[in-house]
Amino acid sequence: MQIIQKTTRITAQEEVQGVTVMYSYESENDNNPIAVAFSATRQQDGGYPYLQGTVTANDFNVQNSKFQPSDIELYKHIQETCTNIINGADNTDKSKKK
Repeated sequence: MQIIQKTTRITAQEEVQGVTVMYSYESENDNNPIAVAFSATRQQDGGYPYLQGTVTANDFNVQNSKFQPSDIELYKHIQETCTNIINGADNTDKSKKK
């Protein structure tokens, strides 16, 4: 039997500025992902995502239903994290680094 495609799906989360950010992406045949989806949840919003979107090498698409000025810094962090994932500099498993 010949494997013609191998897909890896990853979901990761981190806490940034008191906000839980979830990242989700897939890679095929051990290549870097072409897009990363994200969502962000504030505890005071009842656990529902208020911010979501996708990042590719050329786009940063975001929908924000409860914008706060502090979200600008969060946007920068999310965009940088997603770009690192797309470029293969994925540091999502920080639990193994000490």
